Amino acid sequence: MEIVFISGWATSSHVWDSIRNIGYPIHFLEWNDIISGSTDLPASCIVVGWSLGGQLALEMLNITEIKGLILVSSMCCIASSEAQCRPGVKPSALSEITSMLLKSRTGYLKSFFRECGATRDNLPLLINQSFDFSLEELQQGLDFMFKKVVKPTRSLPVMLIHGTHDQIIPFECSTYIADRFFSGSASVIPVEGAGHLLPLTHPDLIIEGVMELEKRINS
Repeated sequence: MEIVFISGWATSSHVWDSIRNIGYPIHFLEWNDIISGSTDLPASCIVVGWSLGGQLALEMLNITEIKGLILVSSMCCIASSEAQCRPGVKPSALSEITSMLLKSRTGYLKSFFRECGATRDNLPLLINQSFDFSLEELQQGLDFMFKKVVKPTRSLPVMLIHGTHDQIIPFECSTYIADRFFSGSASVIPVEGAGHLLPLTHPDLIIEGVMELEKRINS
């Protein structure tokens, strides 16, 4: 089994640096490349997607090479919907974020990463990663998160890992996905007191999740 990691909005594959030596062949996909249509995968893999990366992974489930899925701090759409009882943030936040991003890209991203839970040590690294992406790509990512409602096309073993104090994507987004789309085949792992940056703050928990899901698939 091979493992594919997908980064989240405004971050590169370096967000997974603490998870690179895990005993499995690993690959990395960038969120902007997937939005542009690049989805090359190994023959048999578990896909691990963080934040926007998880939403993109959900949309890729028609690809039969994917044998299992781990969603980290993720969602099927970040915008809430009263009609569908879908948790999330207010849809109008898209225009607010776009306005702030256009006014001061670096200023907004510093504020965003702090809300994610970035520390004084890792904030500069996250800001540096964000410059791998053009303003147009960042906007495309935002549009996908807010406007695309992903509905998985098949059921398979799924694990959802989410911080209970996530200020970016509410924890309830994971329970919504598990109950609505993967009843009986998904496990939700709450990380008590944790925020949004689980690849940085809880890499060991994600590694454990990969190992547990791989055993479940091959049992």
